[in-house]
Amino acid sequence: MERVKWSARRSRAIGKSPLRGWFGLVVLGLATQAAAGCLYDPDEPCGDLDVYGDNLRCVCPAGTVYTPTGCVACGAHEVAEAGGCVCEDGYERASAGEACAPLGLGQPCDPDANDCVDPFTHCEADGDTGYCTNECTSSDDCKGGYACNDSSVCQRPPAGLGKPCTSPADCAEGEATFCDTVVAKSCQVQGCTFDPDDCFIGYECCDLTMFGVPQPLCIPEGACMP
Repeated sequence: MERVKWSARRSRAIGKSPLRGWFGLVVLGLATQAAAGCLYDPDEPCGDLDVYGDNLRCVCPAGTVYTPTGCVACGAHEVAEAGGCVCEDGYERASAGEACAPLGLGQPCDPDANDCVDPFTHCEADGDTGYCTNECTSSDDCKGGYACNDSSVCQRPPAGLGKPCTSPADCAEGEATFCDTVVAKSCQVQGCTFDPDDCFIGYECCDLTMFGVPQPLCIPEGACMP
């Protein structure tokens, strides 16, 4: 079966706004993902993978790692190794599923003891524990995907948000469990509420059930069409 290639063009109904264009592409992607097909091409048996050595094996391109659903690009401040994507020097994950962040950012802490160290000296309460971060006046003061909230604190994003993915299986371990394979090509948060809107800073809850998405999805603010 021949490989099916898709292309998306912004329609007039979407408008000139890039965010509305983002919304339109997501809708198109949801429709195209429903069309199952065989991706094997005898003329390109490795697909998008690189051919290795004697042409008997296929390997992922540089900067990506192999998963059962295909090659996945490593995220920001990550490097590809045999065992998967790992944080580059000077960065670490505070816990599994989180993005690589500067050393000390997001590390567990005691809000009462405030045992964080410079430059992330603020311990933000999170349930019974807390995490190290810093105060801010805008999100420009935040690192590692954090964003400045109404309390002037750099808030930690949902675990897995923005992680590169090719299928829902790549997003299963985090809080962002929806794989957007069309526009962002990364894990996004689904199952949000509207009142109050509990999406992360810079996102809004959008009802996409008419397009086959079973739960409301957090998408960039301004991109949800009425």
